[in-house]
Amino acid sequence: MNPKKYLENRIRGWLPKEPIVVYANKPLKPRWRKPSWIALTLVALVALAFATYVGVQTYLRYSYPRLDVTASYFEKTLNCSSASVGDVVEVKTRVGWHSYVIPEFKRDVKMVDPFPESRFALVNGTNVYEYEGYGGSDQFTYELRVIAEEGVVELPKPRLYLDNVEIPLSGTSPTLNIASK
Repeated sequence: MNPKKYLENRIRGWLPKEPIVVYANKPLKPRWRKPSWIALTLVALVALAFATYVGVQTYLRYSYPRLDVTASYFEKTLNCSSASVGDVVEVKTRVGWHSYVIPEFKRDVKMVDPFPESRFALVNGTNVYEYEGYGGSDQFTYELRVIAEEGVVELPKPRLYLDNVEIPLSGTSPTLNIASK
């Protein structure tokens, strides 16, 4: 059909006798099968997986402090290397611990510095230090009186408790040579 006849039929409102197939009947793709929607869906799934992973990691670090601590150490010093029975020895204990920065959780911190009670008696200060806070280095001092004769005594390492969970510490304990008078 030529364009002149086509226009005549359209203007007069006649229906053409033979069907005109101008457009091919092409099935439409659903919206979600278009490449932009596929890419957007994949990006959303990766973002959701990442958010879930970070959320689970944060929850585990919050609920179990041992997973949250990245470094824990101690330094223990004495004011002398040898002492006699009756002498007073000053012990300085510094305990440091650090956790992840983002997010950093506030914890109940308790540090206990044990000493051999069969050889020493606590004279001044306390060997337990408690506070509520974030990671850092804390130092406390106390004095012990030597009450028993013995050779070389190595003081035990302190204990760190975060929310009532013991955290292992690294470091070396000093030794004290107890001599007789």
